[in-house]
Amino acid sequence: MAGSQRRRSFNGALLRAAVPRAPAGVEVREFDPSRLPFYDGDLEAAGDPEPVPELKEAVHAADLVLLVTPEYNGGLPAVMKNAVDWASRPPRPHAWDGKPVAIMGATPGRLGTALAQRSLRESLAGLNARVMPQPRILLAGAGALFDEELRLTDRGTLARLDKFMSAAAEWARRFR
Repeated sequence: MAGSQRRRSFNGALLRAAVPRAPAGVEVREFDPSRLPFYDGDLEAAGDPEPVPELKEAVHAADLVLLVTPEYNGGLPAVMKNAVDWASRPPRPHAWDGKPVAIMGATPGRLGTALAQRSLRESLAGLNARVMPQPRILLAGAGALFDEELRLTDRGTLARLDKFMSAAAEWARRFR
């Protein structure tokens, strides 16, 4: 799940680059969190609106959830936090409880989404998710790492992404 609504998002591109780098036997399904309405208790009371049940079912069914977040003004984008919030709602146990999660992000800036990832880790820790501690992918200067078609072309970053995806698959196996 990429937490950006931009059509030419570095984070969407990073997610697309990660999918073929998953180890053999790993199936990756993408979910677009921008389709979710903003969380509202009144909406929830009337019954989860589409596509909230799809999100909850996808998180429950996943062996691991890969979250790819941009950083907006030193924090987490609303679309990503909204997805976390909706998936945390009943039925119990909520979707994040005990769920293995891996986080990465890309930005044209210099901090490589460190603050957004910290905020996301804190939110998920409060929901009892099992966030992979290492390795981390915090891509700074993303404009130099992707080509005009938003393909990740930096060899060092591709090697790091291979290690990250292998580690994420192993992280998921730990909690099966």
